[in-house]
Amino acid sequence: MVSRGNRVEVDLISFTMNRWCLAILFINIVIQGCLSQNGKECTDINNLDNQRLMSLMKAIVPELEGKRKGDAGKIGVIGGATEYTGAPYFSAITALKVGADLVYVITTESAAPVIKAYSPDLIVYPYLNTNTVSKIYSLLNKMDVIIIGPGLGREEETLKLIYEIFIECKKLRKPLVIDADGLYAVSKNLSVLQNYPSPGIIFTPNYREANKLKQAISLNDSNWFNYWGDYVTVLVKGSEDHYYSSISSYSWSSKYGGSGRRVGGQGDILSGALGTLYNWALNLKVCDTGNIFQLAQSISTFAAARFTRECNYKAYLEYSRSLTTTDMLKYIHASFESLFNKEN
Repeated sequence: MVSRGNRVEVDLISFTMNRWCLAILFINIVIQGCLSQNGKECTDINNLDNQRLMSLMKAIVPELEGKRKGDAGKIGVIGGATEYTGAPYFSAITALKVGADLVYVITTESAAPVIKAYSPDLIVYPYLNTNTVSKIYSLLNKMDVIIIGPGLGREEETLKLIYEIFIECKKLRKPLVIDADGLYAVSKNLSVLQNYPSPGIIFTPNYREANKLKQAISLNDSNWFNYWGDYVTVLVKGSEDHYYSSISSYSWSSKYGGSGRRVGGQGDILSGALGTLYNWALNLKVCDTGNIFQLAQSISTFAAARFTRECNYKAYLEYSRSLTTTDMLKYIHASFESLFNKEN
């Protein structure tokens, strides 16, 4: 015979178990819904076209709710010199405005106060010299993605320092975006980045910079971009952008958007946007494939290229031939909303 007290205890246990079952059922429904959505986006992932890339690039944007400072990315920019303070600023402020939480700039002692004066939102370190290498190395650890090259200059001492930084990044397996004078450094020391490990590197040369890399490699075949290994990809910027991956099905070309106004500094906007977007794509691990790093590179590079063209297009409608890179910064928010809003 079951007493009243025992019956109450049994009922309480049964009620609790039922609640747990309902909770588990709800979680399973949510998970299945997410899997279904990702499954749709990842259908035939080995046949990437622009439409599918547009869908995938929206998927990499993280939600804002429930985040702590740093969760949306800590991006580093290494560059700048006495003559070139705009380039690292444009790259860094774009990374921040696209959505990174923190952006660090490692630059020269002469350039640091100028870049700080441009924006109080950037964290600027005057450590870009051979006497403070240990300080640079300590900062690399806190960066999720590192952009190397904007406004760097081509002084021999600077190049030697950059090679040391390349080697340290390789040891740390840091994802890199290399642009501008960073690419010049690579062309003068091709082997320093060979067989770079995953997650890898994205080079962003314009047509002339790409030709210099090809000439340095002395390879005339169409697969010159494979010289540095499976995890180094190349975006050749121009009137039509061409992206090359070691996974041929992840390569693409696009010429939508933009304008005929090819203003200096536009590439710095692209590198900054790419730093943030690359980190998001790596964190999401979009589509469960055996080539998640190359896929993340392809999606984020497409997103950054489209975004930069959209900024250029919107600014050109207002400023026409007088458009400058500073004008493009004003359209970062509008361009992001028009491209990444999942309701569009």
